[in-house]
Amino acid sequence: MSLSPFLITFLISLIFPPLVVYSLLYSLLVTEITPFDQTDIPRPSIGDRVAVFGVWVHDTELTDIGLGGWHEIHPVRYMEINGKGYGQMPYSGQLFKGVWEPDRLILLDKNNPYRLANGTVAEVFTNLDSDYHVHVNVDSEYVQLLKPNIFATSLPLYQILKALSFMPIAVIISYIIASAINPERTYFGRKVIKRTKAS
Repeated sequence: MSLSPFLITFLISLIFPPLVVYSLLYSLLVTEITPFDQTDIPRPSIGDRVAVFGVWVHDTELTDIGLGGWHEIHPVRYMEINGKGYGQMPYSGQLFKGVWEPDRLILLDKNNPYRLANGTVAEVFTNLDSDYHVHVNVDSEYVQLLKPNIFATSLPLYQILKALSFMPIAVIISYIIASAINPERTYFGRKVIKRTKAS
C-alpha cells in the first residue's frame, strides 16, 4: 500500500514546528531585559531596528532537556530602538543585578563581559520570570555572538521557518477541501461516500 501525497507532505511538514523553536534560540541573538532595567528600557516591537548592549553569556537553563544552551545578552543594560536610546552605556553597576538565578549564566568573556550588537527584532515575549525576551536577527558583523552552529546566520531563517511551521495545518485544510471537491481521490472522501451509501 503506497502512501498518499497528502500524507507524505504532512509528515514532512511536521519537521518545521520544532525547527522554529530551535531557530528561535540559535539563529537569533537572545537578549533579556529584566524587570530591574524595564523602568528605563521599554519593550520593543517586532521589526524594530535595535542596538543592544549588555552582558554576553551562555545560558544553561535548558541543558537538562538536551538543548545544550545558547549565547545571549543578559541582562540588557542599554537598548537603542529605532534611533532612540534607553538605559545606560557604559554600565558601572553590578554585573548581574536584577537577574533571576544568575548561576545558570556563564560569562563568555570574563575580561570584557559586555557586548554591543545591532540588528532587527524578530520576536518579543514576556517570560515567566517577567523578563522581556527580545530575539534579534543580528547584522552579519555580529553573527559571531551567536553560539556556533549551522543555524547561526544573519539571514531571516527564523521568519522563514515560522511561516513554514503552519504547513501541517495547511496540508490538513487542503486535504479536507480536496476530499470535498473530489472525494473519490482521497481515503477520507471514499470513506465518507461509503458511509453515506451504507446509511
